[in-house]
Amino acid sequence: MTDLVFLKGKTPLTTSLIVAEGTQNQHESIIRLINEHKSHFERWGQIHFTDLKSGNKNGDMRGRPTRVALLNEQQATFLITLLRNNEIVLDFKSELVDRFYKMREILLNRQNMQWQEVRCATKDGYKELSAAVKDLYEFAKAHGCNVSEKVFYINFAKLMNKTLGIAPGTRDDLASWQLYEIEKLQFIARTIIAGLLAQGADYHEPYRHFKATLETYARLSFINQRLLTNG
Repeated sequence: MTDLVFLKGKTPLTTSLIVAEGTQNQHESIIRLINEHKSHFERWGQIHFTDLKSGNKNGDMRGRPTRVALLNEQQATFLITLLRNNEIVLDFKSELVDRFYKMREILLNRQNMQWQEVRCATKDGYKELSAAVKDLYEFAKAHGCNVSEKVFYINFAKLMNKTLGIAPGTRDDLASWQLYEIEKLQFIARTIIAGLLAQGADYHEPYRHFKATLETYARLSFINQRLLTNG
């Protein structure tokens, strides 16, 4: 499912199109509801519109633009109360409420000094890990490996993301405990790489060793249970 809630500046928003698609209503019907009850919606601020380009059946993006309403949390909540309930609508309502809550949590995290310090630490740790992975790539290349440098970075990142149950490109959205865990895994990765390179091990070994280590780490640190509790 497409992201239901996004940030514009520091304001979490959704759109009339997202609501229409999520509840399987015609977008024109959703816009009509907004216009019919405009005075109520504007209790929580002016409704702004944006034009989205729409394509034709051949994928040509020169079709007529779709006029879409941008809705803040209160406006979106009021809108979904106007819709007739069925299983699809109820599922969407609960998901939308949850996404707005999580977005508020993300905003609070970003304003927290401790979170900012941990996030900076993970960025510094990533730079150090990148240097270690580059060393591994150069070592592998010298021993006949033809895989691109980018693949080495991706493989290590995928292992960490999988272990922590996070999606790529979402580190700015994570809780402090998840950022702490990322930094631990980055430290483990670069320690393993440096150690095995110093021993002259086969260039496949750092990845294999890191994978095995993370499987053990996830089991002993109860990562899965923490994800269920805090996720």
